[in-house]
Amino acid sequence: MKPRRILLACAAAFVLLMFTLLIAFNHAKPRLLVLHSFSENGHWEQLFNAGVERALARNRQPIAVRWHYMAFSDTDVQTNAEWAAASARSRAAIDAWKPDVVLIVGEEGQQWVGHRYATQDEQGPRLVYATGEDPARFGYPGAANVTGVRELLPLSQTLEVLTQLESKRLRIQALGVADPTGEAERAQVQAFDWRAHTLLPVVLAKDYAAWQQAVNGAAGKADVLLVLSFAGLPRSGASPAAVDPSEVARWTAQHAEPLTLSVRERYVQSGGALAIAPSAEALGEQAARLALQALPGKPLPAPQETENFVIGLRPDRLSSHGYQLPDIYTQAARAAHLLYQDD
Repeated sequence: MKPRRILLACAAAFVLLMFTLLIAFNHAKPRLLVLHSFSENGHWEQLFNAGVERALARNRQPIAVRWHYMAFSDTDVQTNAEWAAASARSRAAIDAWKPDVVLIVGEEGQQWVGHRYATQDEQGPRLVYATGEDPARFGYPGAANVTGVRELLPLSQTLEVLTQLESKRLRIQALGVADPTGEAERAQVQAFDWRAHTLLPVVLAKDYAAWQQAVNGAAGKADVLLVLSFAGLPRSGASPAAVDPSEVARWTAQHAEPLTLSVRERYVQSGGALAIAPSAEALGEQAARLALQALPGKPLPAPQETENFVIGLRPDRLSSHGYQLPDIYTQAARAAHLLYQDD
């Protein structure tokens, strides 16, 4: 064989060997699947993913990562049949790729997918949940392969802010959406100790008309309107389309008579005066760190609760209602890039 042919044959063998080693290396890397309940276009989902990416950027262990979204759109409200179909697609993706860890985000992901993989003998993937619902609802406590982060509403911080704004006893009306997220938030609000204040029955609106009726109905009977999550609110019982969350926030801010604040930062971004919200980005980073700790060969870490919250503030809008917060809140909102000035 001529030297040139020998050289080409050796080069080809080297390339083939490197390609084989690359495939073997990628196949041997631990696998992490991030499974979202909703679409990648959602504002909250994008913030959560930014936190996940930050945790992954600090990781030094080679790892394969894939993302899966149960919903195709953030503008439609899915029926049970559509959730069942999304569940089947998600389980097919898990069973085909066989990830070592599945990070499941949101109540619907736990309800339709996660609980099916919780086991007593660590067979199958390890699960890491990120949800506001009590993990016991999905049978997670006691499972040998499940850990996660529960998102807690910053109600203690909300109470502290209310103390800064008002010295009297307050009647508090909480308003959310009639869906799994709203149910989880209602449970947290009802379980919280509001001290001397009175918590009125929590209202979960089934559609936009019911939401507007609840906002108008709070006038005169409530001193504070606490706006829970409002994404995914159906426009009507006859339409699967969800109202744009920014529209819900703007309408609420314009028409609510009581002092109104929210547990979601988008409320302030869309024109509201005040929000004390769990940080979706921090939750994503915390859940991703836990998922990395749950990779094969490591002991399963203990479940956690959320660690961070953010302040969103429009001082001019708040002062127009006769309220003013100490400068420390303004500085906190500025640090979170959630300080807005009305034109």
